[in-house]
This record gives sequence, structure tokens and C-alpha cells, in this order.
Amino acid sequence: MTGIRKRVTVGFLGIVVLLFFSGLVSLFELNNMSTDIENILDGNRRSLELSENMLDAISAHDRAVVNYAVFRDTLYSDSCKLSFAEFSAHIIAARSEASKSAVMMFDSLSQSAERLRAVVHELRTSRTIENLVLADTLNPTHASFDGKGWYDRNYVPAYAAASNSIMRVMSQAQLSLSPRAERLSRNAYRAVTPVFISLVVMIVILLMFYYFIMIYALKPIIEINKSLGDWLRYKLPFKPKAECRDELLELKEKLESVTNAPKKL
Repeated sequence: MTGIRKRVTVGFLGIVVLLFFSGLVSLFELNNMSTDIENILDGNRRSLELSENMLDAISAHDRAVVNYAVFRDTLYSDSCKLSFAEFSAHIIAARSEASKSAVMMFDSLSQSAERLRAVVHELRTSRTIENLVLADTLNPTHASFDGKGWYDRNYVPAYAAASNSIMRVMSQAQLSLSPRAERLSRNAYRAVTPVFISLVVMIVILLMFYYFIMIYALKPIIEINKSLGDWLRYKLPFKPKAECRDELLELKEKLESVTNAPKKL
């Protein structure tokens, strides 16, 4: 395979190979980007799930404390302990999956949870509620313990601190998505770059093909056709002005030999 045919074949094969490899690189980068998106979404869903579990647990603990301290229902004594144990378990589970940047937030949350536990534990160990229930049974006018006042003065500040710590942990989890989103943006640029480069290269190659076909193929064919027409109509000498190469040069030489044959005869 020589001449024009070889050049055209090599050029188009080069375009095909370029498109193939640029497509492979783009697919690879898009696959990585898809994996990063799934990881970000999974991490965000998991973070929200753990935060919701902690909020549900501390809300259940609050309800148990209200019934125990304010309404003096001794059946909720164990519920206070169990709900706080569930709250602590959710904190441990969330901390095990947290990033290094969120460790300090979980330290603060653990301290707030410990203060909350200490406040309720002090009330439970003093058996104040049980004593008041017994006293109320014997003497209904007895009201030495103000459960609502204790709840407002002692429990609410500790509960608010723990709730705020949970919200800060949630905020930190959302802020941790920012660098991952920036990395995702860079991956998107890396996925698009090979396609853009391939597009530029293909435009250059196609312009080169256009120049090559116009100069080395179409122009010689036009000149040969014009010169051959002049020879047929006006018996002018067959002398194309275009520079011919390869197969076109062979065609030109054969036509010259045919058109010059009558003169030799």
C-alpha cells in the first residue's frame, strides 16, 4: 500500500485510535467520579442516619426524665438508664465512623453526654422521687421537691449542651463534604480533558487532511480533467500544470502517452 491510499488509510486509522484511547481514559475517569459520588452520598446518608439516631435517643431520654422527675412516675427510673445507654451506644458508633477532623467534636459530645448522665444519676441515686411518692401517699400536702424546677435548673442546660454538640457534629459532617466535592470537581475536569484534547487534535488532523486532499488530490485531478478536455475539444497539448505525485503521477504519465501517441504515428 503506497501513495495517496496509504496516507488516507493511516490518517483515518490514527483518528480511530485517538478516539478509542481518549474514550477509554474518559470512561476510566467517569467511573472514578461515579465511585466518588457514591461514596460521598453513602457517607452523607450514614452521617445523617447516625445523627438522627443520637437525636432520637436523647429525645427518648428527655421524655423519660420528664416523666420521672416532673410527673414522679417511678416506672421511668430504668427507662432513663436504658435510653441513656442507647444514646451512648449511638455516640460510640458514630465516633467509630467519623473522620479525624470530627474527633474533637465527638470529645465535646462525650463530655456533654457525661454531664447529662451525671445530673440524672445524681437524682436517681438520691431516690428523691421514690421518697416523695411514698411521702405523697402518706401526706398529700407534702411538696418538698420541685421536679419542674430541678428539670429547668439542672437538666435543661445539660440537655441543651448535648443537643448542641450533636448539631455541631452534624455540621462538621456536612463541612467535610466540601473538600470531597472539590476533588470530585477535579475528577470531572480530568474526565473531560482527554475528550477536549482529542477534539482539538482531530480538528488539526482534519484540517491537514483537507489541505492534503485539496493540494495533492483534487487540484491535480481538476487540472488533468481540464487539460484532457482541451485536448479533446481543441487538440491542445496535454500538459496539466498541477504537480502530481504517486498514483496521480502515474495516471498523468499514462494519459500523456495516450495523447502523444497520434503525434508519434
